[in-house]
Amino acid sequence: MSKEPHTPVDPGPKGPQLDEMLDSLMGWNRNFIRTLKDSFLHPEWVAGAVLHQDQQAYANPIRLLVFLFGLYMTLTVFIVGTDAQSVEAVAPAGPEILNAWLTEQGTSLDEVNAVWGFWLQVFIWPILVLSSLPYALLFKAYAPRRTLYGAVLVYLTTINAMTAAQIVLTIVLLPFVGKEMSLVFGLLIVTLYYFYVTGRVLYAHYASTLWGTLLKLFSFVLLTPVTIVITVLLQLLAFDQVMEHRFDLNVSDIVQLRGDTAP
Repeated sequence: MSKEPHTPVDPGPKGPQLDEMLDSLMGWNRNFIRTLKDSFLHPEWVAGAVLHQDQQAYANPIRLLVFLFGLYMTLTVFIVGTDAQSVEAVAPAGPEILNAWLTEQGTSLDEVNAVWGFWLQVFIWPILVLSSLPYALLFKAYAPRRTLYGAVLVYLTTINAMTAAQIVLTIVLLPFVGKEMSLVFGLLIVTLYYFYVTGRVLYAHYASTLWGTLLKLFSFVLLTPVTIVITVLLQLLAFDQVMEHRFDLNVSDIVQLRGDTAP
């Protein structure tokens, strides 16, 4: 009896590549690395791809922002814990005094922190969008014929470069200056870096001369304190609404807590 030839055994699919796993788990895209590299070295190229609607060369700025911002928030919590998201960050009084006062109001510091931590994660994106809108409007004002959505995407290319630099710099500074200071120094340095990136984008796509670039860049510098104030006010407004509707607490009373006395 003749033997029939055996069909080669199919080895099956190979294990997933790293970028495929990241794409499934965190929305990673294989163009992210190229986008980040060129955001550091040639930010005007990335902005140009956005303006020319080239969706193949680089990752979508919105998707990249979500990934980088989530990574930065995770790094922040890892370094300083959840203190930055707690009620203690708003109240000048110590946690013991604050907890005693909240107990008198029928709640506790742990419960308030848990509720506020949840709602802060909900509000953080609307706050980010609203506080960033003035920058996008400025890009729009310097090129009125271009769409507002294009201006938003160009702004995101600059903020993505800043966020990525903040993550790298914080990790590099951490062994030398400590946890909180690595965040502070990193933020100061990358703020200057942000204006450098923005200047290159302005020079390539929004100005015809060096002096024109510097004048337009100066308007971004002037706008920075405004966006900081908007961010702080929106966070306080969100905090006030959560405290009032969830715990029937007056935020002004929390802010006014001093020493070991209640208001």
